[in-house]
Amino acid sequence: MSKVIRYGMDPANPPPLTESQKAEIAKLKARLEGDVDTSDIPELSEEFWRRAVTWRRLTTSQLV
Repeated sequence: MSKVIRYGMDPANPPPLTESQKAEIAKLKARLEGDVDTSDIPELSEEFWRRAVTWRRLTTSQLV
């Protein structure tokens, strides 16, 4: 027998951040763009951007 656990969160009313999460965000915000190593991520080609599509954002009622 398996148990299904569902967790729901209202994106418009997220839980408050912990102090640890706030500290991590502050640390990331303080980084300069050049401090982020993206050498392991390939550059996106012009072909990629030509074929890219935009998706509409889901509403809260659609997430249920």
